[in-house]
Amino acid sequence: EEHMPRAGKSNGTMTFGEATADWIKDRRENISEASIDRYEYLLDRYILPEFGEMDVSKVDMTRINTHLADLADKEKHGESAIGGTTIESLQSLAGGVLTFVAKRNSSIPSLDELVRSGKNPYKPLSGEEIRKLIACAKHNRSPEMLGVLLSLYAGLGTGEVCALSWDDFDLGRREINVRHTLYRLKNKEGGGKRTRLTVMDVRKANIRTAQYPNELDSYVQEFYKRGCVVLTGEKERYLEQRTFCNRLDSAMRLYHMEGLTLQRVKKTYEAGLADVRYLTDPFYEKTDGSQAHEQTQVDERWLIKEMENDLKPLRGLLGISSRDMGFMMGLSVGDYEAIEAGEAVMDWDMFLSLLFFFKYNSRTEPVIEALGLYPAALKERMVIG
Repeated sequence: EEHMPRAGKSNGTMTFGEATADWIKDRRENISEASIDRYEYLLDRYILPEFGEMDVSKVDMTRINTHLADLADKEKHGESAIGGTTIESLQSLAGGVLTFVAKRNSSIPSLDELVRSGKNPYKPLSGEEIRKLIACAKHNRSPEMLGVLLSLYAGLGTGEVCALSWDDFDLGRREINVRHTLYRLKNKEGGGKRTRLTVMDVRKANIRTAQYPNELDSYVQEFYKRGCVVLTGEKERYLEQRTFCNRLDSAMRLYHMEGLTLQRVKKTYEAGLADVRYLTDPFYEKTDGSQAHEQTQVDERWLIKEMENDLKPLRGLLGISSRDMGFMMGLSVGDYEAIEAGEAVMDWDMFLSLLFFFKYNSRTEPVIEALGLYPAALKERMVIG
């Protein structure tokens, strides 16, 4: 039963597994052995158990994407769920196999047709998402958030960020020599572990010098440590892509931005939407042409709704419990948690109490300003004479 194929034995002329073997044999002459090892590891682990015994003519990108979406379901798979970088790699590999077969058999749809039938989850960030991301990065300063900003403003990929060393930086020129990427490969050296993290040279076409804006100078210099890895601050110890993406997910959940991934951040850079003015002006015009919420009139309903949405991350920045928060607001813990969970609506008096509390705590005061929760129109209303 352990060797019984999950998808059923093929009655056709070629299985997807056989097509994969032929494709790897064809690629072996043109790419490094380390890359071949990575391809085989990813395909053997995630694709072939599901499609290996299936007739290749019955496999398309729609089925592949459905399978990958299942593997990425964190509620179903927990910490073993695959991340965005792995999904992107698997889509590329599966597409490569299908293209290879299509060239030999015209009866199989082309890759373009297959890709059009699937979905691309990596859309660029909206202006509002960029604004919230930068607010999070400014007030949750960490090497990981610096890595996200370097992806947004210098176009670095996940593996490239994880492989970054401070020796790759030229602080005077504000340049990064992008030379390496981080991979997990089969462990051929023996020992207990099946795989190992490996820093490899990027493909020749991807070797480049990336420049970051001077608005990131203070962030870069805060964590600069010569001879060390950027994300860990230690020598020769790297942070795996999955761990990096999981930490980003945790930070984004606090800001109600569960759909933000590093792949979307990089897409934003590639689309030319990462304007540096987002780093200096939280009310800069959105990329979709609509205006940020800096208004001449006080929209109490909008402000209350925004405060409800941001309550949990603001409380998280202060590190206090919902019980203590309720006590300071004059509410029972149940009443406060109902507001935070969206099960009860706060009134204007409660909004002003929360605004006063967050405005006069140093960790949340700049976030309140960045999120537009204390607009100029409200400040004018509060001032007498």
